[in-house]
Amino acid sequence: MTSRREFFQLATRTAIAAMLASSHGVATEQNDTQRATPRRGLPLHDLQQRFVDLRFGMFLHFNMATFQDREWGDPTSPADLFRPTALDTDQWAMAAHSANMTWGCLTTRHHDGFCLWPTKTMAASVGQTPYSTDIVRAYVNSFRKAGLRVGFYYSILSLRDDIRHFNVDTGEGSAHQRSIDRVVHALWRS
Repeated sequence: MTSRREFFQLATRTAIAAMLASSHGVATEQNDTQRATPRRGLPLHDLQQRFVDLRFGMFLHFNMATFQDREWGDPTSPADLFRPTALDTDQWAMAAHSANMTWGCLTTRHHDGFCLWPTKTMAASVGQTPYSTDIVRAYVNSFRKAGLRVGFYYSILSLRDDIRHFNVDTGEGSAHQRSIDRVVHALWRS
């Protein structure tokens, strides 16, 4: 069973790795199937210090809960409740840049299990709504265009799928780790 401490250590490593990956450009390929990432071989303390050194940034908690007037989205609600009518990720980036921020961190999936990209899995996502835009991709493009570093918050918990801290396998090679790696690598390559 995964302890809360182990869970939050994994979440911290994942967020830091995603943010650092976006700030280093495309890495040299080690072979056809694996890319070097900034987190490999670096102690957690060094990664944490790099994050602290970024200083002032923006945390974007835009998700299903935004449309439910709640802190955490209701995992039983239908996906089509998600209806952004005037989404402008360039405006987010301009606001961060004008405030002299150096980075942003987007909640790509919170504990309610709703994904801000059109996932090919059975998970609830923007792909199941009339607004099927990949918000994660739009955010990445906008922030990079503005010269800002990009970070992601991805909750491995999902109340929608009854995935909680006590039943999550977070070890190397686990399904959750592979899922996180796929998202980070897909965004890093483009």
